[in-house]
Amino acid sequence: MDYSPTHRGARFRAFLTGATFLAGLAVWPACAQSSGQEAAPADDNTVVVITGYRGSLQNATKAKKNATNFTETIFSEDIGKFPDLNMAEALQRVPGMIVQRDAFTGDGTQIVVRALPSNFTQVTMNGNRIAMATDNGISGSSSTNRQVDLDSFPTGLFNRVDVSKTPSANELEGGVAGTVNLQNVRPFDRKGEHGALAIQESYGVNSEKFSPRITGVWSKTWDKFGVLAGISMSEKKLYTSGYETLGFGDPNFNNYCGACDPAVTKDASGNFINPEGSNQWAWSKTVYAYTGNGLTPGTLTEADLLALNPGMTEATMKGAKMPRLGRASLLDGTSKTKVGLIALEYRPSETLKFNLDILGGGGDRDAERTNMMLALRSTGAGDDYNGGMIPLNMKVDENDVVTSATLANSTFFLESNFYRDKNAYWSANGSFEWLFGNSWKLNGEVAFMRSTYERDVTFLKYRTPFQSNVTATYENVEGNDVPTITSNVDLNDPDIGWRTFVGQTIMQRDKRNAFTKALHLDLSKEMGDWTFKGGYAYDNYHRNINIIDLSQALKDAYAAAIPESEVSQYLTPMTRSIYSGDVSGGGFNMWVVPDFDKISKAVGYDSLIQGKGNTSTGGSYNGAGAATIQETITGAYAMTAYNGHLFSYPVRSNFGARFVSTDQKVTAPSVIGGNIVYLTTKASYEDVLPSFNFVTNVTDSVNLRFAASKTMTRANPALLTSSLSLDTSASSGNTGNPNLKPFYSNNFDIGGEYYTGKTGYIGLTFFKKDIQNFTFNQVNSVAFSSLGVDYSTLNENQQQGLALNAGVTWADALANPSLVSGANVNMTQPTNLTEIMKLTGQEMIWVQPLDNLVEGLGFTTNYTHFSVTPAKYAFGIPDYTYNLTGYYEHGGFSAHLSYVKVSEVVTGAPLQANNIILAANSEARHQIDMSASYKFKAFGIEQSITLDATNLDNQGFKSYYTYTNMTTGFQSPGQTILIGWRAQY
Repeated sequence: MDYSPTHRGARFRAFLTGATFLAGLAVWPACAQSSGQEAAPADDNTVVVITGYRGSLQNATKAKKNATNFTETIFSEDIGKFPDLNMAEALQRVPGMIVQRDAFTGDGTQIVVRALPSNFTQVTMNGNRIAMATDNGISGSSSTNRQVDLDSFPTGLFNRVDVSKTPSANELEGGVAGTVNLQNVRPFDRKGEHGALAIQESYGVNSEKFSPRITGVWSKTWDKFGVLAGISMSEKKLYTSGYETLGFGDPNFNNYCGACDPAVTKDASGNFINPEGSNQWAWSKTVYAYTGNGLTPGTLTEADLLALNPGMTEATMKGAKMPRLGRASLLDGTSKTKVGLIALEYRPSETLKFNLDILGGGGDRDAERTNMMLALRSTGAGDDYNGGMIPLNMKVDENDVVTSATLANSTFFLESNFYRDKNAYWSANGSFEWLFGNSWKLNGEVAFMRSTYERDVTFLKYRTPFQSNVTATYENVEGNDVPTITSNVDLNDPDIGWRTFVGQTIMQRDKRNAFTKALHLDLSKEMGDWTFKGGYAYDNYHRNINIIDLSQALKDAYAAAIPESEVSQYLTPMTRSIYSGDVSGGGFNMWVVPDFDKISKAVGYDSLIQGKGNTSTGGSYNGAGAATIQETITGAYAMTAYNGHLFSYPVRSNFGARFVSTDQKVTAPSVIGGNIVYLTTKASYEDVLPSFNFVTNVTDSVNLRFAASKTMTRANPALLTSSLSLDTSASSGNTGNPNLKPFYSNNFDIGGEYYTGKTGYIGLTFFKKDIQNFTFNQVNSVAFSSLGVDYSTLNENQQQGLALNAGVTWADALANPSLVSGANVNMTQPTNLTEIMKLTGQEMIWVQPLDNLVEGLGFTTNYTHFSVTPAKYAFGIPDYTYNLTGYYEHGGFSAHLSYVKVSEVVTGAPLQANNIILAANSEARHQIDMSASYKFKAFGIEQSITLDATNLDNQGFKSYYTYTNMTTGFQSPGQTILIGWRAQY
């Protein structure tokens, strides 16, 4: 038998081809079950195949220099190999780009262009709109806007990403900030037969588990026909610890008053109310026999409370700020994805070519998110938590933020959320290009994309024993990641007397689907230095969110199957600490968790989750509302491009206008008169969006650019409904606004680049955006009766919260709901600003090879500064972001190390949950990632060993209210290390 390198190489190539095809066949059924305007291709006559990280940078520099618009482009390093592990993360080194990460996994999910919200960026694939029904990771928030989760698209199946910061008339509208276009790999990108197979093993430092990733791509071209097949599969073990709250609150000596007017200091009965406070709970008026802590049972007066807390005054006792539900959290689960691609090209002549791209796949995720929390909400004398807390030796700082306290009569909640997610999508894009006559060109395409998403979620909640000695200690040390909360009872013991919190038992199905249809035609005519273009576009967008509530069925089944006397048999203690040594603070780090598999069998989960249930008319467990949006968009454009000279200087420019008509219909369920009624709102509007781009080559090395345009982004569909939702205690809520207008922006850009040769250049851009109809959340305090909500339709916790708010017992409110009709509820509604928000910024980039020092050494860096006026509207916009990447590539070795930082961000207005008048902030954060590989040739095949690592110094995600020791959230996703092998031919 012949074992020569030639024969071994042939066998190896056959293995790569077969593995790719088999993997493609494995993924394609998933694509079938889920029920563009392309980027300009490279000229075949000028294609030079440059591979590796330096090749990717060199291609990007060339594209930047030759572009007319303000654009950035990222290229793949080779077939099936992008420079980064994630499509969103690949964009973080582009000036003005910010990656939004899932705090629980650390993965980049969405991108932000020039600091504007991610829904202000139009994301397209091969020039067509993307419709994704997914839910922005597992962060607990809900992605109901127009943003796209880029982690659904594996980098190995794409060869370039184009970021257009200034539009041309021929680009689809919808991105005030810009447009990001993903282009999948195609057979004629590289003629001949090529194959690549990459296998990686990922190790999560937090999870202490390995997860596989595999990507395979095979392509072959014949004379006029080409075919490409690709597959990408991955699995990730999720294990993230952290801390979170539902805002902060402060107490009262007497009545709980969750919605008191912050302008007054006393209520109608003369009780003191803390100015600008929330009064989320009331201190106990009684020392009970079970209270312990050396206290004598009996009545507890204000004077007694002050005596128990030396150094505190009436004002500081009532203004003491503590987390409403300070809770340690843990996410533990598995995420799997599988995506396949088939791309066909047919070029019957030099003047005619056809493309068909079919991309599809999906994934599933099973996870448990469990929290143990100290309850400081809606508690007080006579509650069924533990009769109201008694503070001992409480201390506060100069801002009345509690720094330490012992809290007798405390209650701890155990909450575990079980998620089962499934998503699938597939898209088909057929296009052609025809050159005919005397310099005429006709482009056309038909595109369709469908996406489905389903999340089954179950919330189980338990409480520590009622009327027992449960005492908490609270330490809030400045500089720690999280507060330190401990308990005198073992929270990791199933046998301490846990009680089921029936009112907080939830089961819901969140089902979503989205699809787009598109027909685009473009006709152009070249006349010397001039090109005239015109086109027509038809796009249809549909998205449906349906929330089915099955909570009552679960409550009934649970009560029948699991008596309170047997609760301990369904709780399991943790066996490892959730916090690593890198997290400061934390207190208790292990607690009992429900045995979901055992509980599922006992209650008949599989049957319950398939039940009919009730349509949810308000917000779901994560704030998403049921709604259907349908948009029909027709557009036409006329554009002229010039490529010639002006005063002997070479110039390129394009100018034109896009004409767009939008017909919009939004339908959502509401409760009117005790019945579910579907309310539909309609809107139609037309827009004219002019654009102008100009670049001149002052010298062979210097480009100067200018652009002016008008862009638009349609309003968030979730905010256009008439639905209403209330928080867990019914002290605040949200409602939509069907009259919201689209966002419009007048844009001006000026800048230039100095090219130092090959890869190197220095660029500077100044930009300005005047944005109309920016939204803000208007908060109004209204009587509960004005909402038209039946008190009996609220869940138990909301009913109790309203009763405490009104100063009556829950039993009395149930018997006579009119007693709570005057309770104040803070309702938040989005409203368009009448003022124009002005966003200005400066982008700087420097790409510099250092071959003159060390062959193959170089760096790229960029810095962007943002400024907003009026400053009060700068929510979510950082002062700056920058990135520094150093690389070395020589011989078979390649490595690059990147550092990216985003400054502190104000994320919310100074009226937060629980009426605390403080701004919400995200702490400044950086991330360090690295990638390295070594190439070699064996058996006639090019191969490489790869090593990648993310979040090298284990940075977490922290949020707070105004003062850094008012921590509202901290998540630590940990580091990930990937070791892999790659082969290609």
